Amino acid sequence: MITKLFMELKTLFADLASTLILGKNQDAAKLAMVLSEKSRNLAEELAK
Repeated sequence: MITKLFMELKTLFADLASTLILGKNQDAAKLAMVLSEKSRNLAEELAK
């Protein structure tokens, strides 16, 4: 489960970076919110 979350985060970071480079700020904001949620999920898994 933790490995899957790390891979999802890696993909989200890449998507966020490319979205910011292209100047799509609203899309980037949505990705940042998803990234935040996934990071929280990872933190909870690691805390177990």
